[in-house]
Parts: sequence; C-alpha cells; structure tokens
Amino acid sequence: MSILPQTALFVILQSWSLVLHLVSAYWYERQLSRYQNHWLVKLHELLDLTCLEQACAGFHADSGRGAPVIHTIPRLVRALLIKYLYNLALRPTEELIDNHFLVKWFVGYSLFAEPLDHTTLHRFEVWVFRCCPRLFFDEVLRLIDQLCPEDRARIQLVDTFGMHARAANTYLIDLLRAVCAKILNVLAETDPNFHLSLLADLNLLALFGHPQDKITPALKGPERAERLQQVARQALRLSRLLTDHLDQVADLPPDQQVGLRLLLAYLTKIMSDETTVTANNPADPDQVTIVERKHGDKGSYRIGSASDFAATYRKHDDNKEAILGYNPTVLGTKVFMREVQVDTGAQQDNVALPQVLQSQYDQHDFFPDFVAGDMKYGYGKTRAQVAEVTGGQTQIIALVPDYDKRSDLYGPRDFSLADDGLALTCPQGQTTARRYLTQDKGGADFRFPAKLCRDCPLWDKCRGPDSKKSAPRNVFISFYREEVATAQEFNQTDTAKQGLKERMNIERLIYSLTNIYGARHAQSYGQARTDFQLKMQATAHNLRQLVREVVKKHALKGGVCPVAV
Repeated sequence: MSILPQTALFVILQSWSLVLHLVSAYWYERQLSRYQNHWLVKLHELLDLTCLEQACAGFHADSGRGAPVIHTIPRLVRALLIKYLYNLALRPTEELIDNHFLVKWFVGYSLFAEPLDHTTLHRFEVWVFRCCPRLFFDEVLRLIDQLCPEDRARIQLVDTFGMHARAANTYLIDLLRAVCAKILNVLAETDPNFHLSLLADLNLLALFGHPQDKITPALKGPERAERLQQVARQALRLSRLLTDHLDQVADLPPDQQVGLRLLLAYLTKIMSDETTVTANNPADPDQVTIVERKHGDKGSYRIGSASDFAATYRKHDDNKEAILGYNPTVLGTKVFMREVQVDTGAQQDNVALPQVLQSQYDQHDFFPDFVAGDMKYGYGKTRAQVAEVTGGQTQIIALVPDYDKRSDLYGPRDFSLADDGLALTCPQGQTTARRYLTQDKGGADFRFPAKLCRDCPLWDKCRGPDSKKSAPRNVFISFYREEVATAQEFNQTDTAKQGLKERMNIERLIYSLTNIYGARHAQSYGQARTDFQLKMQATAHNLRQLVREVVKKHALKGGVCPVAV
C-alpha cells in the first residue's frame, strides 16, 4: 500500500521542478538562519557586483541563437571569486561549489542545480585576463572606498617578495637547445621552404644530441664543456643564418617576422649573459671557442628557462639562494592592498614604486600622503622619482642608507659641493673642478689628483695609509644630495617615526598573499598572466578584510556578533 494517494503522487511528479525549488528555498532559508554570521553570508550582503557583471557581459555571445544561458554572468563572476577566495584550482573549485551549500548559494545555484563545469570557469577566467585584467581588483577597491573611506587617509606601506616561476631552472646546454627548437618550430610555420634549407645547413646531431646521450647533470666538467662547444656553435650558426635571411627576405611580412626576431633576441641575450665567445679564425665565423662564464661574471636579467622568458633570477639576500621567478611589489595600508605589480625577478626592489603609485592614481585618482618602506626605498634617486611622479604629494618614510659605515675613511658627506655643483672641496680645504658625469649611477665623480693631496695631514683618514702616492682620489657625489638631506631631517619627526613603526604591517599583507592565497608560486607562464594572478589574489585578501572591517564598525555601533573569517 502506497503512503501517498496516486493522485497526490501524480501531482508531485508533474510539479517536480517546483517541488525541488521549494525544498531548495526552504533548506537555504533554514541553513542561512543558522549561519548568518558566516563571512560568506556577510560578504554576500556587502557585495554589489553590478559593475563587474556589466563589464563581463561580453563573455556570452548575444546572437539570439542556441540554448538559453545556464551559467549566467553573475554566477561566473561569483564562481571566479570563490576560486581565489579559497585558493583553489579549477577542478576543486567546481567540486566545492557542488558540495558546499553556502558556496553554492553564494554563487547563485539552487540546492539541486548542476554547477558550472571547470572548463567553463577556465574559459571565463581567460576571457577576463585578456579583456579586463584589472577589473575585479579595481572594482573591489572602489567598494572599499565606499564602505571604508578612512583607508585612503592611512599611511601606505610598500615592499616586495619573491615569487617562483612555474618554469624550472634549466642547464645552459638544455636552455640553448630549447630556444633553438622553438625557433625552428616557429620558422616551420612561417617559412617552410627556408626551414628545410636551414635544417640542411645545421648539424642537428651536434645541436640536439642523440637520444642515448647522457643527460646534462650526469656530465663531468670536461664532457659538459665539450657538449657546450657543440651546442653553442650550432646555436650561433642558426642565429647568424636566420638573421641574414630575415634581413634579405622580401616576401615575409614584418608581422610574421616578429616572433622569430624576438626568439633570436632571447638566444643572443642568453649567449651574451652566459658565455664568452672567442673567434679563432676571422674568416670562418664557425671557428670559435665558447666558455661558460663564472657565476659572478654573468650578465644581469638572466633568462633561466625557455618556458618563461620573462622570469629572471632574483637575488634578494646574500645568504639566500637566487630564485627563478618574479619580484612583485605590494603597496597597501595596514588593512588593504591598494596596488600590486609583478616585475621580472632581477629588477631592483625600489624601481617599481613610482610605477605603482602612478597606477594607483590612474585607477583611483589619488596619491597617498606618505609611503613607508625599508631602507631600499630611502635612496635619493627613488625619493626624487616619487616626488616627480606625484608632484610632491607623496613623502617617502624610510631610513637613509648610511654610506659612512662602509668605511672609516672620509665619505661624500665630508666633502663640500659648490653651489653650482661644478667644484668639490675636501675636509682640508683643497678644491677640484675635475668632474666626470656618470648618468647610470645618478651622479658625478670628482677627481683630486695626487699632487693636490701631497703632504696632506689627513691622508690616512681620506685615502688610507696603504694607498698609492701617485693615485688620484675619486669622490662620487650623487645628484640627489638635497633629497637625502631633506629626508634625514624629516626622519627625525614624529610622523616619520610613527610611519617606520607601521611599516612592519606590510609583512602581514605579504604573508597573507604567500601563505593563504598562494602567491609564492606562479600558476601560469608570462609576466602578464602572473600579474593577473596576483591582482586576483589581492582581491581575495581585500574582500575578506572588508568583511572584517565592516563587521567591526557595526559591532561598535550595535554590538553585532563578530564574523568568523
């Protein structure tokens, strides 16, 4: 005997979709009343994603054809936020949306609805990266400025950290082979006829080796040097023959040459940075001796992998091993991240500060009053660049590097520069006008000839007791002495001292990025894609912090229960 009458069962089955909808609505209402203080519920109450949804409307083709859209833009936007809020890959994100009822409700699916597939989310993420990579980051910051307007007035903090590239370190021999293989593959697509001709002119066995050869790490010193000779000679020959062909060919459009010339530039840089090439016979360009440079003698901004040419080696501390990757800059307050930017690993830390300040102004129309950083931001050149970019609106709070600690001898601060900057006077009163500009160092070298310093009572304090009597005394004077002097005076104020204390809060932001949201490792290849990843991870941090800050405000006003984030 059935529990329900046949008529009732028929009605239920006929209205099954409505029944599921009612059950879903009832279950969500019941569970949300129990978890009303969950951070995801609070975030849903705060978020107004209208601007994001409108900006992403172009993802779906609006031709009127095909089946109705199931995974709408609002659902895709929220699903992408979930991916970064929980620091998940695409497949785990799909599983979380399907199995976690609060997440499923937040994204916008009913309890029994089938969520989006990970491939759909991937296509949407790629579309966002290509069409509007800053969209999520900037829109969340605008929401922060609406709900927490006091954040704009806070002291901003800046620092960098190391991000490992997805590409692995590659031995020089394998790196040359990989780049040459890429060149030949691109050439086969753009110019098949010359590709066949070039293959005939190369010793492919010397370039790429035999499958039974030892792997590079297994080679001993002399064996590795011999293999490098073979591979590098063929790489140089490939570069020379292809460059000559591109310079002479008339039927290959310039836009098709771009990829080849870029790869050739990478190959040339690798050879220049990593090796020393000596010609044995000027009449025969193939007769060369190639020796790998020692580590201290290699070039700057070295390429370490053919999978990601934008990644270079970052050496942040003499006591730490260099990493192949990127050097991201984080600019923020003690609560939110206001701007992030990914640069190649070999770039110096302080170079990006003027750029991130300009980006913040371009997107949000303001410069901060103060930016606090460690000593690497205290150089006069960095201060001058920031003052120029911000029109003097932003003051750097950072200790000034103490050059006097490098030596017990007299330093640049002990010498007096003339008002016109064309002459320099030493502590003994001798003056020189021998001035040699060094634009790359941002200053000028003043030279005191030996005869000017002869019999000087300050010889030992200025030159040292072991210096040669005939050698000149060179003193480097920075173009930015005034900026440094002004900074030293400012650092004595209470504002600067407070800013130096607050500077350590940047470490909390970096810890959040690297240990909670996975920014220590790049998830894709290329600087642009890595920069998009970091901005989305910063967006996730800002959203969680926004919930905390708003709940704190409400708690102070009405005693609201703190949210669990």
